[in-house]
Formats: sequence, structure tokens, C-alpha cells
Amino acid sequence: MITVDQLDKNLNDMLAGWFTNFEPLYIAVFNLKTNVMQERIFGKGTSGGSNTDGTKLPTEPYSTKPIYVSPSSLRNAPSQFKKGKRGTAIKSLYFPGGYAQIKTQTSAVLPLQLTGALNRSWISTPVSEDGLTATIEIGTEQIGKVDGLESKYGIIFQPSDDEQQEMLLLHAELIIEQINKQFNG
Repeated sequence: MITVDQLDKNLNDMLAGWFTNFEPLYIAVFNLKTNVMQERIFGKGTSGGSNTDGTKLPTEPYSTKPIYVSPSSLRNAPSQFKKGKRGTAIKSLYFPGGYAQIKTQTSAVLPLQLTGALNRSWISTPVSEDGLTATIEIGTEQIGKVDGLESKYGIIFQPSDDEQQEMLLLHAELIIEQINKQFNG
């Protein structure tokens, strides 16, 4: 059993701690970024993402238009691609299946519009935590890409109204959970 004085002290300690480490907010914002926004922005599997209005982003499939590529731009290209349309040796690599074939048959990593470096930066940049605030950020090297995408397709890297509501519900649950812990000592 907890006394009124102990409860008052526990609650005051909890509130004072929130000014430097508001864990319920940090957890809710981290969940918003890594679970909710991550899937909306970058999609799931091979499907593309969407902006905050739910409009599908143009993460188009790789081109299948035949192309020639410089051998120096690809590591580990199979020898079968070092021949032209007539079977003669050439100085560039021929891919009759286009960029899609390059992606499936070489080790080259050339990202689609909303994958690769932008996705890695989104995942690896931690949620910034400071007292009663938490901020979702992306690496500074990707800011230009974010600005370009948002100028073309609308707001992408801000939570939608539904995402904010979901985050606020989780935040409220976490606050109640923490207060209940204080009531029980």
C-alpha cells in the first residue's frame, strides 16, 4: 500500500523527470517514424509509398528498354553481356532487358527514386529527443532529395493527420501506463 505522501512524491518525481526525459513521447514518436511513416513513405516490399494525402508516389518499375553500359560502371557483370546484338565483342556491356536486367543480374546497386540512400538515411537518423520535444529528422545529405520530391509530389516526410492521431493515442496510453506505475509505487 502506498501513502498519499509517497504517491505525491512519486508523481512529482515523474513530472520533474519528464522535463529532461519524456519517455512516453519519445517511444510514441519513434513508433510513428519506424512503423507507421516508414511503410507509408517507402512502401512494403516492392510496392511504392505515398505522400501524406495518400496519393501513390511514382516508384516505377525498372526500365526494360535495351541499353549499353560502360564496363567500368558495373562490378561483376557476367561475360554474356559483353557481346552486342550480333554476337560480336564490344567495349560496352549490352543488356537487352534494360536496367531491370542490370539490377537482377549484376551486383550493381543503383537505387530507385525512394529507396537506397534516402531510405537508409531515414532509418539510421535517430529521433531527436530533448526534454518535452521529439523530432523526426533525416540526414542532411538527403535534404535536397526530400525537397525535390516534396516539391513534385506534395508533403511526404511529415505525418498525416491519421498518423498523428495514432501517435497521440499511443502517447496517451504510455502516459497512463507510467502514471499507473507511480500510483502502485
